[in-house]
Amino acid sequence: METSGISKYPASYGLALALTSVTNAILVVAKEKSPYVMGLMQKMTCHHWVTHSVIVMVLFFGLGWLLARTDGGRGVNLTANRLISTVVAGVLLGGLIIVGFYAIEG
Repeated sequence: METSGISKYPASYGLALALTSVTNAILVVAKEKSPYVMGLMQKMTCHHWVTHSVIVMVLFFGLGWLLARTDGGRGVNLTANRLISTVVAGVLLGGLIIVGFYAIEG
């Protein structure tokens, strides 16, 4: 079992990926369920998918940057195995939210 941590940038941006994947899925559901949200996002950049992409990218890079500065600038302290598990869980959860939503909404 691995016990050593990995450097701050892979850990921080990996965690940001996991969180952004779930947020992306929630944003998809919110757009599909709320005409207000869809219309607002469409007005922001002339197309809701452009706005969606901008939000996801800003969130990913912003979260990664912020997480890299936690713990006095040392960043997030995770082992490689924990990081991999977290990224896989976040991406799977995001995918399951989207698939589940469209399966139920049909």
